Amino acid sequence: MVKRVIGMVGMCLVLLVVALGCGGKETTPKMDIATGVSALVALADSYIESCVNSMKVLAMTQEVQSENWEEMVGLLTKVDQIQVPGTRWFVLPDGSYFTVELGKTDKNLSDRAYFPRLMAGNNVLGDLVVSKSTGKKSLVAAVPVMKEGKVIGGLGTSIFLNDLSDILAEELGLSDSMVFYAVSAENEVALHSNTESILQEPPDLPKNVVYKTSSLTGWRFALGFRD
Repeated sequence: MVKRVIGMVGMCLVLLVVALGCGGKETTPKMDIATGVSALVALADSYIESCVNSMKVLAMTQEVQSENWEEMVGLLTKVDQIQVPGTRWFVLPDGSYFTVELGKTDKNLSDRAYFPRLMAGNNVLGDLVVSKSTGKKSLVAAVPVMKEGKVIGGLGTSIFLNDLSDILAEELGLSDSMVFYAVSAENEVALHSNTESILQEPPDLPKNVVYKTSSLTGWRFALGFRD
């Protein structure tokens, strides 16, 4: 799985180099920007989807099915070391939860909007939150842990949006005249080349951009030049 994800990211980077060129100059044709935003969406989705797929696989392991944090933390730690920065966690049906960094926390997730959906056996992807355990702006990607047809907990990743934005900006190699962002269906800024704008209502965003919607998150991505 790791090799496949690396291959997907590598292909996205190739597309970005072709689309934007080495310098990201303002003379870049509009069609190149259109190709670039498609590659941006593919790159962001590949990082997010790799986290989701990892959670799906781990949720079926004996270690996670044991419901014992000490049994599963080693696996989650290994995943934590190879994926986009975030918090990997396991939540119990009462909302109490554990993270790789803290072990058992003194927080509770039962008041999160996504929690009833997760405990009803549904995957969760796209909820934007400020993490209770880290205080960081995050995207929630979580799956139910099922045992004998019953939900015994949830396994998730809270992907740090600032870090993911910085990774995308670095790999895009944007010039100072360029900008990218992604806006959720709730009209919140999920990703932005200026991370201070994340989880804010969209400000006066540049008009000289090309848009594309992600089929994975439903976010509307934009890439282009500042006004």
